[in-house]
Amino acid sequence: MALRPGDRRPWMVWLFIGLAVLLLFLHGLGWLQPVESLLAVPLTPLQRLVVDLGRNALDAVGFLREIRDLREEAERLRAQVEDLQTENLRLRELAAENAELKALLGIVQENPQTTFVAATVIGYETDPYLRFLILDVGTRQGIRKGMPVITRGSALVGRITSADLNRSRVRLLNDGGSQVGALLQTTRATGMVIGQPDGSLLLDFVRPDEEILPGDVVLTSGVGGQIPRALVIGQVAEVLESGEPFQRARVRPAVDPRRLTYVLVITSFPGMETPIQP
Repeated sequence: MALRPGDRRPWMVWLFIGLAVLLLFLHGLGWLQPVESLLAVPLTPLQRLVVDLGRNALDAVGFLREIRDLREEAERLRAQVEDLQTENLRLRELAAENAELKALLGIVQENPQTTFVAATVIGYETDPYLRFLILDVGTRQGIRKGMPVITRGSALVGRITSADLNRSRVRLLNDGGSQVGALLQTTRATGMVIGQPDGSLLLDFVRPDEEILPGDVVLTSGVGGQIPRALVIGQVAEVLESGEPFQRARVRPAVDPRRLTYVLVITSFPGMETPIQP
C-alpha cells in the first residue's frame, strides 16, 4: 500500500528538528567553526550593508523628526513675531494718542480763564464739497453752534455748525462756507481766511498798504468776539498777484483734520460774545 504525500510530513518535521539539534550540538563542541568562518566571509559585506541601511534609516527618521520640530518652532516664532509687531503698533498708537492728549492738557493748563470740552473725532464728512468733522459731544456737554474747535499747538480746526444731544458737527476751515478773521504774526496785517471749493485756504481782503510775507504765521484776529485771538490758522504759502483793491495769498493750514483723534471745543473765553444759537 503506497503512502500518501501527507503521511510523510511528520517524518520531515522530525528530520529537521533532529538536524537542528545536531547542528546546535556540533556548534557547542566547536566543530562547525571552520564552516561558520568560511560562511562569514561572503556574509560580512551583506551584514555591514544591512547595518548601514538600518543606521541610515534611523538617521533619516531622526532628520525628518528634526525638520518637523524646526517647522513647528518656526511657526511658533513667526506667530510670536506677529504678536510682538501688533503689540508694538498698539504701543506706538497709544504713545501718539498720549502725546496728543498731553498737548491738549497743556493748552487747558495754560489758559485757566478759558473753559474747554474734550471731544473725540468719530467721523469725517466724505462729500468733496462739504468738509465737516463729527464729534462725540453735544448739547448735553454744553456744546453750541459757533463755538471754535482747536487741536494741539492751539491750531484752529473749525467751528461748531450744529449740535445734537451727544453729537456735533464741525465746519472745517477749508470748507467753502468757512470765513475767519486773520492776523499776520510778523507784519500784523489783517484780512480774512476763506475756505475754497477745492479745499484750500485763501487769505483775502488785506489792504494794499500792508505787507504779506511768505512763511508768515496766520493767526485768528479775534474780531467778532466768537473766536479767541491768536489761534493758529496756518502759514502764508504764496502771495498772489491781483489787480483787485485787496491783496491775496494762499495759506497752508496748520493741521490736517483727517489725522485728528482728539480736539478741544472752546465753550467760553475772556471777551467771548454769546454764540449764535441753533
